[in-house]
Amino acid sequence: MVDPGPSPDPAVDFQGELYNAVELCRWLGLPLGTPAAALVSAAWQRAEVHGLLRLDGVFALALRSADGLVLYRDPSALFNLYWHAQGTGDALRVGVATHLDDLLALPGTPRRLSRRSLHEYLRFLDIAAPHTLYEDLHAVEPGQLLRWSRNGGPVASRPQAAADSPPPTSFDDAVDRVDTLLQAGVRARLAGVPRAAAFLSGGIDSSLLCAIASRQRGDMSAVTVGFDGTGFDETPVAQRIAAHLGLRHEVLRFDQAQYLQAFATLARGLEQPMADPATPATVLAYSHCRGRYDAVLDGMGADESVGAMPPRHVRLAVGGASRIPRPLRSALTRGLRALPGLAGYAPIVDFEHPADTMIRWKGFTRPEIVVLCGEPVSFAETQFYRTFARFPASFRNGAHFERYSALLDAMPCDRLNQALQITGATMRFPFWDRATDRCIRELRTDFRHRPGEPKRILRTLLARYVPSQIWDLPKHSFDFPLHDFLMADDHAVLRRHLDPDLWRAHALMSPAGVWRCAQRYIAGERQLVFRVWALALLGAWLEKRPTFATGAPTSPAP
Repeated sequence: MVDPGPSPDPAVDFQGELYNAVELCRWLGLPLGTPAAALVSAAWQRAEVHGLLRLDGVFALALRSADGLVLYRDPSALFNLYWHAQGTGDALRVGVATHLDDLLALPGTPRRLSRRSLHEYLRFLDIAAPHTLYEDLHAVEPGQLLRWSRNGGPVASRPQAAADSPPPTSFDDAVDRVDTLLQAGVRARLAGVPRAAAFLSGGIDSSLLCAIASRQRGDMSAVTVGFDGTGFDETPVAQRIAAHLGLRHEVLRFDQAQYLQAFATLARGLEQPMADPATPATVLAYSHCRGRYDAVLDGMGADESVGAMPPRHVRLAVGGASRIPRPLRSALTRGLRALPGLAGYAPIVDFEHPADTMIRWKGFTRPEIVVLCGEPVSFAETQFYRTFARFPASFRNGAHFERYSALLDAMPCDRLNQALQITGATMRFPFWDRATDRCIRELRTDFRHRPGEPKRILRTLLARYVPSQIWDLPKHSFDFPLHDFLMADDHAVLRRHLDPDLWRAHALMSPAGVWRCAQRYIAGERQLVFRVWALALLGAWLEKRPTFATGAPTSPAP
């Protein structure tokens, strides 16, 4: 528990890594090797918020100074930061922790489930900051600074560092600058690393990091997670890229027993339920790498900095169909689905809210959650809907790109921070380098995306290192065969964790509704895959948690 009142010197709690510690020591006139917390304290004394913006790394920190309490989390979101306030005025106390369980263990911290956050999980398969699964327990948003003073708080801000130089005006100059910055970022993250590797999925981001790293380190290894079946396996492309770069290439393939063990590990280790379907494979890959490599490069962060254009049917839905009255859209949906030749166009008009068309996974719809939980449901205060609302409906492609890119930032990457926390592996993310991320985000939109050329600047840069005919193929996000996992052994995972007797004990939602969803999936409704997966993960997670107040509705659905 932290008293936000004055402290004579900045006292800092810091978790994470700094990659520009040498630069900071020189700027602050401190000896090389000064601990990170001392660097943060000195940077705050020198320039306050502007001092924090000079930190290049992945971290979360709490700082108590003469002015009060400051919490800050870097934009990568790789380290969590939670808080709970008690009292007011001179009696105000703020509990702070980088792990939810540690915050829950502090005296006076409530352990009440938030019904609003439960709804959010069922819709999105995760819970985005500032919400947590617990009522009155908050998460600091990535890139956000919270400040308390003797007069109260918190006051939130999103400080932005000034650009180091004007954005490049020519595309070739932009490619050169991103190349230089990525090279520096990779070098900083591999400094002093005896055994280094990089994940190689076969996509643009990971391939580019492998290409740059292979020029700097002759002993680099590439690691690929392979899957059975051509629909998910990127191994052939990754093998061609690794061979071209001269990298030692390790392909990991996990079986059902290993995925079941990863599922059990997640049930025990997740701070709060989070059902990114790639998480089991990520945990297994990180666990494998922990004892073999001292640090592994990962291409995450590129999507957020470069941005993306949503698919055409989403642009039509948001820019046009959202203006059609909902009753008419419902009628159009029924008509289109009744005609085999036109059924594929139904998603353009089949939505309750236009934001629904951009959600990452097909979780439960709002009406389904109303029935399942037996209470009113709204997503207006979720990070996703609030971000969507910042952008007016428009037919302009630029508006679609800006909106969807902002939503990429709003969607949590908790798969990574939870896998890191559970496994203890050391991963490094060069695309979250402070200067690289800022440079890419400040580029003109057409440098980042053109029709038919997503990630234009990264594609052009990769072609400098690896011939495009080796890697320029259709690519999907890192995933694993979720249907195969859930259907194995006569749907054993679902029968075990969606059992209505267990859900009666949880008292969160309708046990019959949960089991009915499982039965429909088992009977062949494969479009329910993300719904039953979210319920199975939640059920397994609840079984491993001590009893807490559920905040169940007064008249739950049967």
